[in-house]
Amino acid sequence: MPTMKALAVFEALPSSDPDCFVEIQRERPVASGHDLLVRIDAISVNPTDAKDRLEIAGRRDTPLILGWDMCGEVIATGEKVSQFKVGDKVISAGDISRQGSYAEYQLVDERISAMKPPGLTDRQAATLPLTSLAAWEALYDRLEIPAAGSETSSAILIIGAAGGLGSMAIQFARQFSDCTVIATASRPETRAWCLELGAHHIIDHSGDLCAQIKDIGFETVPYILNCSNNIPYWETMSEIVTPEGSICLVSSTKAKLDLDLFMKKSVRINYELMFTRSLFQTETMHLQGAVLSRLSDMISSGKVHHVMTKQFGAMTTKTLSEAHTLIESGKMIGKIAVSGMQ
Repeated sequence: MPTMKALAVFEALPSSDPDCFVEIQRERPVASGHDLLVRIDAISVNPTDAKDRLEIAGRRDTPLILGWDMCGEVIATGEKVSQFKVGDKVISAGDISRQGSYAEYQLVDERISAMKPPGLTDRQAATLPLTSLAAWEALYDRLEIPAAGSETSSAILIIGAAGGLGSMAIQFARQFSDCTVIATASRPETRAWCLELGAHHIIDHSGDLCAQIKDIGFETVPYILNCSNNIPYWETMSEIVTPEGSICLVSSTKAKLDLDLFMKKSVRINYELMFTRSLFQTETMHLQGAVLSRLSDMISSGKVHHVMTKQFGAMTTKTLSEAHTLIESGKMIGKIAVSGMQ
């Protein structure tokens, strides 16, 4: 059987530890069913990568290959594949029940993949899948914000808006809805970034959000997307959200939270996990491929831009450690990209 190189983790070592990532050899996977076997040309590193690494308990007996964003070339297809052929350049965010993209090759399902948007480099394209899908689903499937032309005046608050997810959410909300987009950012560079992406207002999440919301002319907001930790904003969100409003959360919370804070207002609390559809093979799984396919038109028209702000060289144990260190700093703007293995 042909083999491939991969960069794996076995335990929750600090990203600065030289053994944090280990190069291994393993059998190259074989495409079957709806699978595409893709040669990885570029990946993006996401906060969930670091989270999954740091949550490893003890030392694993088997390697864990992380990575949930990739751009690459199809080199083989399963017998049920109908949308792609060998030689196509594709993007995908993968599936957390399978091995990830920190490798030379990866299996991805065609239903959650799309052709690489033209005009972008491999690295730029690799930064799109995960956060684009999470942002689109959070806004339009979970929160159900009104689409453009609905003649419904509304507003959305995006907490922690300068990261990868928030960066795409700002653009989608601004371009495809009539919502007033209120983004939170605390540093001059993140404030400038959010304004550049299309936010109407910027407020500081390190300050009094309730007072700042009122200062820009809103008593409450009907939609809140929290891209940050839930605990620091839990009570504040209950005060800011409009009665019968809706909140979408993307971070897991181990602590018990008081849902009764939202009962009086009949607020709808939603969770968004981009991997739900692939993990459970839901009937709506194919919609992820459709959203990724729409990105080509969005980008070609100039309505949406990639959010790569930092790029490293070829994928090695060193470059992945550097990328994870940057992610863990909590000061990342946009997305990180890394080229494929050499």
